[in-house]
Amino acid sequence: MENVEADEQRHIGFGVKLLSDLRRMDPDVPHAVAEMLREVLPWTVAVIVPPGWDERYYTTFGWTFEELGESGVSSLMSKLRSAGMPLDELPGPPVFPVLGSPRERVERSKRLLQCGYLGEKTGPPSTDPDDMRLLFETLATALDSGAAAEPGVIQWDLTDGEPWHIAVSNGSTEARPGRVEDPRLSLRTRFEDLVDIVGGRKDPRRLLATGRLRPRGDMRWVWRSRAMFPPL
Repeated sequence: MENVEADEQRHIGFGVKLLSDLRRMDPDVPHAVAEMLREVLPWTVAVIVPPGWDERYYTTFGWTFEELGESGVSSLMSKLRSAGMPLDELPGPPVFPVLGSPRERVERSKRLLQCGYLGEKTGPPSTDPDDMRLLFETLATALDSGAAAEPGVIQWDLTDGEPWHIAVSNGSTEARPGRVEDPRLSLRTRFEDLVDIVGGRKDPRRLLATGRLRPRGDMRWVWRSRAMFPPL
């Protein structure tokens, strides 16, 4: 195992050096790295979920879910920093829109998984108000608020749940329950469909085409602020 570990460290070292060299050669490399991480990080978090959430799969070997996840997040952040592309400074909307230290990010990601918001779909998502708050706070963090053309509010009118909205203003975002009178954008959909979009299980374009996601409001603002949103 020591030889295997040493061999893996050489592979990782080569990858970090390659990314660093490519970044100096091509200014588009950080954008490509960010795009790839946005795609794979949700899978990376979900792949360590044990069958039936039986954590003996970890504890048998002296680990917990939180310890394993924290080790992975810390390692990723360290490697990207060494390559000159710190995780939280990559261009565009945040790559890992869960706030906090590596341990806190793992704890919140675990909760998103257990609520049915991320990972394999095993049933209806949680509608507990505290769980929904975590989800909408994560959605708010996922927006690149600095790319908003003007301040505005994005309203979610949920047909199977309480409404929520995200206020975008002065380079910051804030998620709140309830409706506002004059949102820039209103999105009418089922909460379960919203969760499936977040979890990468459904394509929002298909939901738009079938009428299960209905936008309304200032579409010029949406277009001018399009860089604020994670790419589809």
